[in-house]
Amino acid sequence: MLTGHGSSGRAPALGAGGSRFKSGCPDSFMTDVSAKMAFNKIHTSADVDKYTVVEGLRAAVSRPQKVPFSFSSLVASANLGVFFDGFVILEVQVSNGLFWSPFFKLGLVCESFQQSFPNQDNSWGTVKIDELILKKPARYYRLRVRMEGKVPLLSFGVSVVNRSLTYDEEKAARLPAGSFEADVWPISQKEQATPDNMRICSPTTLCMALNTLGRPIVLSQVLQNVYDPVADIFGNWFFNTAYASQQGLDVHFWRCNALSELATYCTPKSLVAASIAYDENELPGAAQPQTTGHFVLIRGWKDGKVLVADPAAETAKEVLRAYDAQAFARAWLMNKQGAAYLFQSR
Repeated sequence: MLTGHGSSGRAPALGAGGSRFKSGCPDSFMTDVSAKMAFNKIHTSADVDKYTVVEGLRAAVSRPQKVPFSFSSLVASANLGVFFDGFVILEVQVSNGLFWSPFFKLGLVCESFQQSFPNQDNSWGTVKIDELILKKPARYYRLRVRMEGKVPLLSFGVSVVNRSLTYDEEKAARLPAGSFEADVWPISQKEQATPDNMRICSPTTLCMALNTLGRPIVLSQVLQNVYDPVADIFGNWFFNTAYASQQGLDVHFWRCNALSELATYCTPKSLVAASIAYDENELPGAAQPQTTGHFVLIRGWKDGKVLVADPAAETAKEVLRAYDAQAFARAWLMNKQGAAYLFQSR
C-alpha cells in the first residue's frame, strides 16, 4: 500500500483508467493520443479512484494512468467552470511500475490569485515552474486535486513526452487539405503600455483566442489574472489554462505531433496557440529574428503556409502573418515538442 502525502512506497496493481471528455469538445478532443512523440489525456470526475482528506483539505485522487512509453516530462492543465469561489491545488505522482514518487505540486489557483511552488527536487525529478522534469523515466502517473470552497472542476489535461524520439519532418510538416482562416482581431504585445510588454506573448495570445471565440476581454485583465508572482512570469501553463476556462472556454495544454492535426484543432469553434523556438533565419518573415520561447495563435493554413497571429509584431497591423509550413513545424513540433494551448467554445 502507498503511504501518505509526500512519501513513497511500493505501488499497487496499476490499471489504465481514464474516461472520455464530457464538456462539449468534439470527439477527436476526447480520444487519448499516444503517438511517437507525445501522450495526451483528459481526465474527468469519472477517473477519480478515491476521495480523501490531505492536510485538512478534501482531495480527489485519480486512478493510475499507464503511458505507452517511458516519459521524461509532464505538464498538467486545469479546465474549470466559470463560477469559482475557493481554491485548487493540483499535484501529480509518477511511478516506474514498482514504486511511486512523492506528490509534486504543480500549482494553486483561486479566484483572486495563483501560486507556483518552487524548490521541489528529489531523486525522481524536479518541478520547473509548471513542468515536472524527471531524472529517471516513468510509465505511470496519477493526479491529486486538493480543494476548498465551491470549485467547479470540469476536467484536467495531462501531457507527457519522450524527448529522445526522432523528429519525422515529412509527416510533421504536412498541412491538412484545403484551407482555413479564422477571423482574429490582432493585438501586438509591443504596443502595450507596460514595462513587461516584451514578455507577455502567452497572455496576449490567450487574449486573442478569447476574443476570437466569443469571450471578449481586455489584455490588462488577462495579465492581472495569469501572472505567477513566485516565478515572475506570465506564461505558466497551469494558470493560463485555468483562467481561460473560467472565462467560458474549454482549455487544455496539449502536445501536437503534426500540422495535419490543425484540421481538428483549428476550426470556427476552436483554436491552437503554439509554443515556438527558432534561431536567426530559421523562420522566414518572423516578427522577431530569434527566440528561445514564444507564443503565436494559429488561425489557419493556406497555400503551404501556416497562418498565425504573432503578438511579437511591432504593431497590430503586422500581427497577422503566414509562415512556411516546414519552418514552422520545426519551430513548434521539433524545437518545442508540439507544446500548445487548445481552446474550444463550450
